[in-house]
Amino acid sequence: MSLTTDDFAEFMGEDPEDDEDVPLGDALDELAVDVEVDAVEAVRDVRERL
Repeated sequence: MSLTTDDFAEFMGEDPEDDEDVPLGDALDELAVDVEVDAVEAVRDVRERL
C-alpha cells in the first residue's frame, strides 16, 4: 500500500478557524507540552515500587 497526494487532499485545504497572522512556530509552541523528567529519578522510583 502506498500513499499519494490524493490521499491527503481533504487535509490540504485551508481551515477557516486558522489564524494565519500567528507564525507556525508560535502556534506549535502553544500546543507543545513541556515535560521535564529526571530519567535517573524515574528509574529509581520504579525500582522502589518493585
